[in-house]
Amino acid sequence: MLTKLQAYYGEHLTISTDRPQHYYWFVDQDGKRFGIAKSRVSSDELSLLNSLFTQGSAESPLSPRQLFWKNVLSGDHPEAETESSFRFIHFFLKNPLSDQEAFMEAVSGIFPLEVTVLFITSQYGVLIEPKPDEREELPYDQVKPVLTGDFYTDLDLFLGMWIRDYKEAPDQYHLERELFSSVRPFLPAQEVYSREDLVPYLLLTQLGKSALYFISQLIPEELYGDRDLIQSIKVYLECNMNLSMAAKKLYIHRNSLQYRVDKFIEKTGIDVKQFKPAMAVYQALISREGTSR
Repeated sequence: MLTKLQAYYGEHLTISTDRPQHYYWFVDQDGKRFGIAKSRVSSDELSLLNSLFTQGSAESPLSPRQLFWKNVLSGDHPEAETESSFRFIHFFLKNPLSDQEAFMEAVSGIFPLEVTVLFITSQYGVLIEPKPDEREELPYDQVKPVLTGDFYTDLDLFLGMWIRDYKEAPDQYHLERELFSSVRPFLPAQEVYSREDLVPYLLLTQLGKSALYFISQLIPEELYGDRDLIQSIKVYLECNMNLSMAAKKLYIHRNSLQYRVDKFIEKTGIDVKQFKPAMAVYQALISREGTSR
């Protein structure tokens, strides 16, 4: 039934939102809570929905741990320090989930320590992760494939900074969410993002079009027409100038990539095998991408 309602109401049906007062809330026979935008429901439809489903609360029930962290993020925090460091792992879903409880159970099964999951909207939430023992460090690049495979939706994961003080939590949480959201449309697709992945794009978002153009012109205009060359150089730089790794990612022979790198150096006079020139070229490449969006 919920699937049919989703098909009929589309984006007007949700299971989580930061504006719950704008929705009628119901609970189906399986105990799943959902809301439908009041602006989309006629009086006749409301009568029918009330006859089919139990009326639900605008507030989703939270566990004690979820309620604790919700209060921390709103600024209502305990005075004492935590026993260990923690960080926020922000997740952005491409589509709303039909079963948030199952998602939270899946997350709990992946992490070695207890992780608190908070849905802020139907497509954005945060995991609060306590710092594990170094021997238990989670391979975060495996988290996304597991979750996307189970729930048939794509998502982006951003690892925040380890902190220890509850007082720092609200500001750190909002800063990370804001900055990641601002550069998310420009980031290359990958399994998980860390703070260092954001830095080049954060710098570029602070620049005007003239500065972006100036940086992009570090590479001669005619080279941008050679897509294979430009893409090869970008991947080469993203792979820490490791020829073997980059060639594998590009599905070409190592010698072919070496030829392209040498060709780029010859055409531009910029030795991308060195750190500073490589950094400048990478900024030029993503500047070009930014001006073309």
